[in-house]
Amino acid sequence: MGVLDRFTLAFVLMALSLPLISYGTTADIAVLWVIGLAMLAVGGLIPPAVRFTAADPDAL
Repeated sequence: MGVLDRFTLAFVLMALSLPLISYGTTADIAVLWVIGLAMLAVGGLIPPAVRFTAADPDAL
């Protein structure tokens, strides 16, 4: 999995998490907004992880 694939995964996770959080809170379905919040957290942690685990930081 390349750097671009990881950034794409992070974007997709963050983009899908927002409707889940919104629908989960308005419909009072706790499972949905918890899953959305977890997806948001994981999506937000992927870019720093990619940066700190890169073999050559100047290549990013």
